[in-house]
Amino acid sequence: MSSRGVLDVEVRYLDERGDAVASRLAEVDAEAVVAGGPVRRFPTRRNQSNYPGWLWSATMGHLVGYESLLERDRLWLADFDPTVRGIASQPFWMSGRDGSVLRRHVPDFMLKTDTGFVVIDVKPKKMLADPDVAAALNWAERTCTARGWQFEIWSGGDPVLLRNVRFLAAGRRPELIDTNALGKVADVLRPGMSVAEAENASGIEPQSARGALLSLLWQGLWTTDLTQPLSPSSVLTPGVRAA
Repeated sequence: MSSRGVLDVEVRYLDERGDAVASRLAEVDAEAVVAGGPVRRFPTRRNQSNYPGWLWSATMGHLVGYESLLERDRLWLADFDPTVRGIASQPFWMSGRDGSVLRRHVPDFMLKTDTGFVVIDVKPKKMLADPDVAAALNWAERTCTARGWQFEIWSGGDPVLLRNVRFLAAGRRPELIDTNALGKVADVLRPGMSVAEAENASGIEPQSARGALLSLLWQGLWTTDLTQPLSPSSVLTPGVRAA
C-alpha cells in the first residue's frame, strides 16, 4: 500500500465523551481511540451463533465488550498482560480503497502497550481460509502496520493457559481482597514455595489466603508456570513486577 493510500484511509471512532470523531489514519489520535467507546453494539438475539457479552477489565477499571467467546479469551489474555495499559473493543471503523475495492472494517481490539499500539482481529482458523476474509485482513494489516501499529490475527491460545488465567482472575479486583490477608501472605512467600506451602505458612483462614495469593499472581508480583494446570504443588517465583 502506498503512503498516499494510508493517508486516504478514514478512521471513525467514539471519543471518551461518546462523540463521533472522523480522521485520516495518518493523523488519528491512538490514545483517544483506546480511551473511547466501541463503535458498534454487542447485540443479543434468539438463536444467534455467537456469544457476545461484557467482561470487567482490571486494566481499564470498567466493562469491555466482546462479540464471541473467542474474543473473550483474547480479552482475558490482554487484561492479564502486564505490558498492556489500555484496551479498546470494536475501537474504530476504517475505510479506504484497496486497489479497485472499497473496504470498511472494524478490528476487534486495540491495545495500548509498553511498546506501542496493537490492533487485533480475532477470527476462527476456518474463516482464515475464506479468500474474502483473508483479503480484508491483509488490507487491515498493511494499513495498520504502515501507521506504525502492530497487527495481530488471533485464532485461539493454549487452553491450559486460558483456564489458569480465568482462575487467577478471581484475584483481579483489589477492593474484594482482604488487605490484611494480602500482607500476611506476601510476608511469608519465598521463592520455590508451593501454593499449598504459601497458604499454610500464612497462618490465616484458607479461603482468605487463597484469595490473597490469587491477587499477587494476577498482579504479577509472583508467578508460576501457567502452561501447566494450577495445583497446590505449583511452584512460586517472584514476578516481573516484584522488583
